[in-house]
Order: sequence, then structure tokens, then C-alpha cells
Amino acid sequence: MEINEGNLQTLAGYLQQTLSPDSAVRKPAEEFLESVEGNQGYPILLLHLLNKSDADLTIRIAGSVAFKNYVKRNWRIDEDSAGDKINSSDRANIKQLIVGDRKSVV
Repeated sequence: MEINEGNLQTLAGYLQQTLSPDSAVRKPAEEFLESVEGNQGYPILLLHLLNKSDADLTIRIAGSVAFKNYVKRNWRIDEDSAGDKINSSDRANIKQLIVGDRKSVV
């Protein structure tokens, strides 16, 4: 997934929909996010959205939860089954972005 304003806005829109109390709105948004989480660049796009200071705070929090769940489901490399669920360049970029962000806070 390319990191551009259009994709960031689309992702933000789906994250906003996941907060809806209406299951007819929430469920399709959750299913869409699950369907694209295997795409290369998805976790990087999420991290860029989280770091956008002009993004709505509720969207950034929903994105944080989505990123946490993504890592929880996919970070472990399972040698017995499909192997690595996260693209190797995404894995390296995630590490760089998180370490880079932590250094800027200190």
C-alpha cells in the first residue's frame, strides 16, 4: 500500500467506521481492515497515520489498537506453517519507525 494522502484518508475513514455502535457500519469496516492487513505497506501506512499530528485523536487511538492487534496476530514467525506473515521490508520499517519515534521522544 502506497503511503499517500488518499490512502491515509481511506484508512482513517475505515478506522472511524470501526468505532460506530451500528454493527452494519462497524462490521464491514473491520472486515475490510482484516482483508488488507496482509498487503505490503499496511502496517507502515498505519504508523504514518498514528504520527500525523493533524489526524483526529480518536482515529489515532483506533489506529493504535489496530496496529497492536496486527502485531499480535502476525509478528511471530511460524516455521511450521506459512512462515513470516509480515513482509521483511515492512518488518524492518516497523522496527525503524518505532525505534526512531522513541528516540525523538527522549
